[in-house]
Amino acid sequence: MLTAGMLTSCGKAKQEVETVRFLIDSIQSQMVPDSRVAVFSVRAAESEGQILLTGKSTEPAAIDELTRHLGQQGIHYTDSIIRLPEKELGNQLFGLVTISVANIRSNPAQSAELATQAILGTPVRILETDNGYFLIQTPDNYISHVETGAIAPRTKEEMDLWRGSDRIIFTGDYSLIYSEPDENSVPVSDVVMGSILVRNQSASHGFTGVDLPDGRKGFVTDNQWKSFREWLNDNQFDPTEIAHLARKFTGRPYLWGGTSAKGMDCSGYTKTLYFMSGFILSRDASQQVNQGIEIDAGQVWKGLQTGDLLFFGRKATAEKSERATHVGMYLGDSWFIHSTPSMIRINSLDSTRPGFRKYYLEIMLHVKRMAGVQNEPVRIINHPWYN
Repeated sequence: MLTAGMLTSCGKAKQEVETVRFLIDSIQSQMVPDSRVAVFSVRAAESEGQILLTGKSTEPAAIDELTRHLGQQGIHYTDSIIRLPEKELGNQLFGLVTISVANIRSNPAQSAELATQAILGTPVRILETDNGYFLIQTPDNYISHVETGAIAPRTKEEMDLWRGSDRIIFTGDYSLIYSEPDENSVPVSDVVMGSILVRNQSASHGFTGVDLPDGRKGFVTDNQWKSFREWLNDNQFDPTEIAHLARKFTGRPYLWGGTSAKGMDCSGYTKTLYFMSGFILSRDASQQVNQGIEIDAGQVWKGLQTGDLLFFGRKATAEKSERATHVGMYLGDSWFIHSTPSMIRINSLDSTRPGFRKYYLEIMLHVKRMAGVQNEPVRIINHPWYN
């Protein structure tokens, strides 16, 4: 039979657990509101008369805030929260993508949702290993899981050497890396737009020798490759160029989670266009809408400029907040291009034109200008993982 003291102790512990859970929820909503770019999956339970904190987090400040509140309230606890990056990784806390397009999933399983992708040579931060997968963070801060074979781990010192190496970037659509300086030789890998490789000293008759992040070597044809350093320094946002690039993808298939020339979703498409224009957009439409500055469209499209991003989605109601769920890019003269659930296509905001779809006017939320304004996305040249 429980004594009165034991009942009181159990009641107190239960009350403290509820208090701690409330604190965790409050801190998460205030300090870590977007689980796509930060981890704060902390749990509280009663264990032997005190609070046991478990879970994982990438945010030391959020953990400190939680423990500060617990101390102020005199709540005793055991801290078993795993700090990410995990200690088992040692000093290999970074990595480079080793394949043309790495599929990054919401959970560490092939059957999990495709959350995003990363291109060959993309630098990433490694946070954890889990059953043949890495939990990684991409340059846009997105956090999710990728098979370990798609990433070549690196130390900070090795990443410094990579940033100082003679890198080249592929500016074409699709190509191959060959095992010999011969287009009839066996391929080493394929490449897509935005792939980054290290140039080595091998060269022969229109071919350049390259090193892949996992140690493989090969040859690429000289056309459609540029010095990464020169590309960074010369890459100024040009509305005409980004519109020209955007049209090249017309008719390309839609792929949920896709961010490569092989297939893109709506925000993956705008992200790719802006990457090749020197910017790192956030991953999802609901994140991209928070970048750049608001543009007053005036009479539908009169205030827009080529390269502006159009955001569509759910308008705010008394019950629900606004949420951007779709994004496209303005091409000028009422036309905009976007990756729809079937393919990349061009539509119009002008009701007199054949590409007009009233639906898009009805759900349009915002127009944002990204380049050369306050709150513009991070430029690749200023991103510490690249430069």
